[in-house]
Amino acid sequence: VFDALLLSLHQTRYAEKVRFVGLQNYVALWNDASIWSAAANSLVYTAASLALVVPLSLGLALLLDARIPLKSAARTVVILPWVVSQTVVALLWAWLLNADFGPVTWAVQGLSGQRPAVLASPVGAMVALVIVNVWASYPQATLLLLAAVQTVPRDLYEAARIDGASAWRRFRYVTLPLIRPTLLVVLIQLTLLYFNMVTLIFTLTGGGPLASTETLAVRVLKTSFEDWNIGRGAALGLVITVVNFAFSAFYVRALRPADPGGAA
Repeated sequence: VFDALLLSLHQTRYAEKVRFVGLQNYVALWNDASIWSAAANSLVYTAASLALVVPLSLGLALLLDARIPLKSAARTVVILPWVVSQTVVALLWAWLLNADFGPVTWAVQGLSGQRPAVLASPVGAMVALVIVNVWASYPQATLLLLAAVQTVPRDLYEAARIDGASAWRRFRYVTLPLIRPTLLVVLIQLTLLYFNMVTLIFTLTGGGPLASTETLAVRVLKTSFEDWNIGRGAALGLVITVVNFAFSAFYVRALRPADPGGAA
């Protein structure tokens, strides 16, 4: 971290510091419109992924905690995407969505008569990227939430049922308050994972088309090791670090239970 800070204050040639430039790298980032576009892409990617993964994972956790047939097999199937690396996931879905020979493209063409080029469309590429990310990352959240749900005392459910509470009210007033700490952990983990994700995005779309899926994390990689402007890449990396701390602080404050006096 300290080395990155020093790099961010210097003009660099490859990995060598050439001269001290102070905050010029940060000023250049501030004035670069493409950085703001990448920031918007990062927020869209992170928010959309969270909006899908958290409800999906919580629903699956509640389902796997219930009495269902073949529960062990279902748990195995749920965890499968998690054991595959991001590179393999990206290559797999790039093949599935290939505009020339992808199975998904072939199936859509058979139903609609049109051949979609999903990854060639700015909107389509972002939608596909979010869906692939959801598929690859929901098992982690599901397992953590399932473990939390299983720690809720069954006596509380039985007491609520005797009092006439519906399934929704049992979830809202029994399950949700007791799994809140784990939910906080899941939100922080997933937010940092998505906001800093490079491998899946870089392998699947490369940040394209037209930089429509280029996030801040991908921009750090490209600035540092494609443009070889490591000083500016380090500056952007430190900005992302500050944003990560801000996300974590926001979640901790927003989800911290109120004290008896009513303070947050």
